[in-house]
Amino acid sequence: MAPNGVDPNEPRSVRAEEVYGPYPKNCMTPWKNSRDEGREGDAVDVENLKEIAAQNFMELPCDYRDKGTPDDWIPRDGRMVRLTGRHPFNAEPLLPELTKHNPKNPFLLPANLHIIRNHGTVPKLDWETHTLSIEGPLVSDPVKLSMDELTTTYPTTEFPVTISCCGNRRKEMNMIKQTIGFNWGSAAAGTNVYKGVLLRDLLKSVGVTAESVADMTGSFVEFIGNEDLGNKCGGPGPFPDEPWAEKVKYATSIPLAKCLDPADEVMVAFQANGQRLHPDRGYPIRLVIPGYIGGRMIKWLTRIRVIPHESHSCYHYWDNKYLPPQVTAEVAAKDGWWYKQDYIINELSLNSFINKPAHNATIPLAANIDKTMVVSGYAHSGGGRKVTRVEVSSDLGVTWNLADIDRKEQPNPYGKYWCWVWWYYDLPVAQMGKELWVRAWDTSNSPQAERPVWTLMGQSSNHVFRVLVHTETSPDTGKVVYRFEHPTQAGQQSGGWATRLAGKVKSAGYGEINLASYVD
Repeated sequence: MAPNGVDPNEPRSVRAEEVYGPYPKNCMTPWKNSRDEGREGDAVDVENLKEIAAQNFMELPCDYRDKGTPDDWIPRDGRMVRLTGRHPFNAEPLLPELTKHNPKNPFLLPANLHIIRNHGTVPKLDWETHTLSIEGPLVSDPVKLSMDELTTTYPTTEFPVTISCCGNRRKEMNMIKQTIGFNWGSAAAGTNVYKGVLLRDLLKSVGVTAESVADMTGSFVEFIGNEDLGNKCGGPGPFPDEPWAEKVKYATSIPLAKCLDPADEVMVAFQANGQRLHPDRGYPIRLVIPGYIGGRMIKWLTRIRVIPHESHSCYHYWDNKYLPPQVTAEVAAKDGWWYKQDYIINELSLNSFINKPAHNATIPLAANIDKTMVVSGYAHSGGGRKVTRVEVSSDLGVTWNLADIDRKEQPNPYGKYWCWVWWYYDLPVAQMGKELWVRAWDTSNSPQAERPVWTLMGQSSNHVFRVLVHTETSPDTGKVVYRFEHPTQAGQQSGGWATRLAGKVKSAGYGEINLASYVD
């Protein structure tokens, strides 16, 4: 039994929408650019989009930037910032978009604004023909399930989960020194309610239990997607059975013990916020591992294998690593660092972000000197750890003030938390300093570090989030204002104090910020 007396063999059965709803609707906005007036896809009846999206978002128009790419059949929200050009599609919303749909309750993000990480072309899959195989040397009764069999044969569960790329805030790392990754901003995260089947139920149905496996420590579950990708290694790795070829599948693995633990609620999901998954987000099924990084949550899931070792996929070894800061790309390849699993990233790191004031927002000084202003944002941890407090500083970390946490999520029966929290602090304007800082704590009682640690992949960037405060005269009103400057802006967008210090004001680029002077 769980600590609260809940039967661990039963998935959470409460209708999540009754607790967390109503679900935000997919209200997609087309992409418009004044330089592109009259181009195909530009003239869209925006008012009609809400009604279309509420019925079937796949009937929405496609972004004309996808014309001529293999993804030109997929409707996408024009507010998503493209980080890797036209194709493949990797995108996040602007930070303020995380709250615009519901400023008073931004806990659930519309699915169409949720982070997208695609390594290649999105597979064009069909519900009626897609299958999921559960197999492997540790499976006694392998099975191949249709989508209808998957969704009707097993008990379903639904609960909210925050999915975040561990590359969130990577652009800050790229302004210190170039990593081998592209420029994620600060909004590569989002919370949806996912519905699906618990992985432990699927494994149990094919004869995989804690009792049936002799070596739980050395056993893993491998997840394989559908897309065809280039080999990340560029050649065979050290494993004789590695699926090396010109094209490979994206695959990764996690410990079998985690998959069987009822407290961890690993799920094979087929819905988000009450609707079938969007193609960019894994339609028709994806893996959801609460508390883990998005890179482990395979989309377009096709095969599940229970094996006596970690996945031998190049994408499992050559990605999502937190290598020591002195390790360069050349050293990592030459000395075998990619195959040292002490540096693998699984759980999300503790992190916090300032959403308000927004980048380049201003407030008049004289009119507000005797008032307070709201500083707010989101924070999350990983591994089911609860965010216990969020603190704001306006004096470069000399003193810290507790923010109010709006905790919408109910813990699971084992006391674990899978979601972000939104926090709010009323800052007296008279106490405004040169910078606004935020840091979070979780149940480990360890706060975020003050300074960044550069790493080759630029992942798990979770130092204190800093917004600079400039006192200047408004060119519009002639009045003295406070202007707020965030560290970066996502992708190719210009702006941000870290971008400015790196000498890359007008481009994404890469910088060289001296870490010794990172904090004045």
